[in-house]
Amino acid sequence: MNSDTKKKSLTKAELHLMNILWDKGEATVRDLVGVLPEPKPAYTTVLTVMQVLTKKKIVEPYRQGKVNVFKPLMSRDQYISGFMEETRNTLFKGSMRNFLLFFARNEKIDKAELREILKEMAETDGGTE
Repeated sequence: MNSDTKKKSLTKAELHLMNILWDKGEATVRDLVGVLPEPKPAYTTVLTVMQVLTKKKIVEPYRQGKVNVFKPLMSRDQYISGFMEETRNTLFKGSMRNFLLFFARNEKIDKAELREILKEMAETDGGTE
């Protein structure tokens, strides 16, 4: 795992907050606490996680009046792409075939669904079956 990827990996708590932030576009700590389920974490706990995300360069705060508003510096798709690439490289020795077979077998994707996926890939990427 290279150092850039390590900086971009997220803990469960960080990922939970990032999913909210990606959905909202930007938010204050109070906004984030407001949408979290009960039992809600302390304001300071969420603030600490947002400070860690700032250090990791995942989010960037800007001042709006007396509060910081946090906005993501990468999209959900960018994060997922990097995460999946790292997963493929570390757990499947870089093999896309083994990576995809793992999900096809474990998720019990049937042949009809696989054909639909291949068709969609061919249509969107100009690829072939």
